[in-house]
Amino acid sequence: MLPFKKSNFFLLGFALILSSCGYHTVGGQSDADKTLVSIPLIRDDDDGILRNCIARSISESGKFRYSSDFAPCELIVAFENSYTDTIGYEWDVNAASGQEVSRLYPDEGRRTVVALITLRDAKTKDPILKPFKISVRADYDFVNPVAKKDIEFKDFFGNEHTTLQYSLGQLDSEEGAKVEAGESLYRQLAGKIVDVLGRAPRHKREKNEGV
Repeated sequence: MLPFKKSNFFLLGFALILSSCGYHTVGGQSDADKTLVSIPLIRDDDDGILRNCIARSISESGKFRYSSDFAPCELIVAFENSYTDTIGYEWDVNAASGQEVSRLYPDEGRRTVVALITLRDAKTKDPILKPFKISVRADYDFVNPVAKKDIEFKDFFGNEHTTLQYSLGQLDSEEGAKVEAGESLYRQLAGKIVDVLGRAPRHKREKNEGV
């Protein structure tokens, strides 16, 4: 066993004294110092994925605490816009012959979400911070379901398999790729929301302290 140095004992004792006096080491913050925030249900948030992402980001921020019940602050999230664009194409394939034809088929998309964010006093409903908008986007690839070169492969034994049976990311159907992109978008959106809140002056975030 390594000897316990007197200097280590002194540092430990000093840290305990600071803690008992209500002081905390740099980079640490007690729960009492964190802003308590709740998130009402978000319209069009299928399965509550975005709400869960924001709650997780809030809990990991070090400046906030998430509450599933009442909290002095309410974070209101409203979708303002959501749309997809086609940004990539490949040559289409004849389903019967498997030969390429002179027609383009989309194989890459981009999903964009715009949300309006408001942090407000839970009791008075007055804004604590001026409402702000956040826009995020995610690109995703998908395959042509009739193109064998896209959806089938042979294993070591020469047996054919369909790639859509596996979770291979970009080798997914268009609908499946959109779902995966949506989850990525919501994680981005949650991170940006909490980042903006964290950069707001503390006295504004704590405007309703003591409610």
